[in-house]
Amino acid sequence: MIAAARTTFDEAVALERSGHLDRALATYLKALEMAPQDTEIAYRTALAMLQSGQVEEAQSQLRRIVFAEPDHMKARASLGNCQLLLGDTENARQNFAEVLDRTPDDINALYGLATVLHQDGQYADGLVTARRLVTLLPNHAAALTLLADIQIKSSDMPSAIANYRKALKTDPGFLDALTGLGKALLRRKRFDDVVELMIRAAQAAPKDPEPFDLLSQALEGRDDLQDAVEAAEAALELSPQAEGLLVRLSVLNRRTGDHKLALRYAVKVLESNPDHAAAMNALGAALAALDYPKEARRVLTGLSAGKGFPPEVKSLVNRLTKDVQGPGEGGVQKVSAMEAAENVSSEEACLERSIGDPEQAPSDRKLPGSPTHDGEALPNVLGLRRRDSS
Repeated sequence: MIAAARTTFDEAVALERSGHLDRALATYLKALEMAPQDTEIAYRTALAMLQSGQVEEAQSQLRRIVFAEPDHMKARASLGNCQLLLGDTENARQNFAEVLDRTPDDINALYGLATVLHQDGQYADGLVTARRLVTLLPNHAAALTLLADIQIKSSDMPSAIANYRKALKTDPGFLDALTGLGKALLRRKRFDDVVELMIRAAQAAPKDPEPFDLLSQALEGRDDLQDAVEAAEAALELSPQAEGLLVRLSVLNRRTGDHKLALRYAVKVLESNPDHAAAMNALGAALAALDYPKEARRVLTGLSAGKGFPPEVKSLVNRLTKDVQGPGEGGVQKVSAMEAAENVSSEEACLERSIGDPEQAPSDRKLPGSPTHDGEALPNVLGLRRRDSS
């Protein structure tokens, strides 16, 4: 390595260690121009590309390294990571397996192979690989979470819950562990615990719809329907085309008595997916609630016959929902999901009431949104005070 390239490379390493990844990558590229055949510079440049989200560029760089030096196992494992991220699981698996044939304890390859096996539904082999990884990294949140994810698919719920909890002891804000544990506890109908976990998850990742979605499901499970609606709306704001959220909002609005808005959400799904069975069921239920039993039966009959959304019912629904405005369309004033998550921490006392404060007697606990002694509404579970739509 020529002296100038070494100096530039050392500068890039220092920038990367100090957290200046963009500047580090630019400096790595400059060093690589000076010494294009230097494998060390090429490899560190590829890793910086991968960390900055330039996956295809990193993959090209790593392929060149592996072609020139087939025994460069670190580059081969990183190439497998790129392929995994790009959906090329077959080649990723091949590269991870080749690395592990040479170096059985390579952590990068173990994590990658366990992930591929999980995605491919090969849970027995995935468990073996993930357990080996956790043996090497017993207190690593991502490794423990991956093992727990596979244990869930292998129907070993108690072990999965234990490993999610262990991951969260290591890293209390690790999003995948929070949502994984939330899903597991949701299946066990431990709704209060899920609410607490998803509030933490929403604070950790305010732009991710999944915590708000799971929060909505938990709130619905414990019959806090209005809060469930608002949590689902926050999730939908972050993922506007999510069909599952739209269907849930249809069901929730029907249960809270807003039958026309329930129609609107169901129809939004059917406009892009006319054969969506859950949306058709939600539409039929909303029509029945509006006292249109004949049209509701027609929808359900059309569903069973595979005929989709009946045109005459669609005309009726369009008339019924012509003046209906959902959140963000000029109706109820909404606050963004990010602001909702940020407001959670500022409403800590309310949240303690919502998840149950062990210091407080049960008779003193109030659900979010329930009236106080003087009639003022408490903030809801997202830390917001509800807007009066009148």
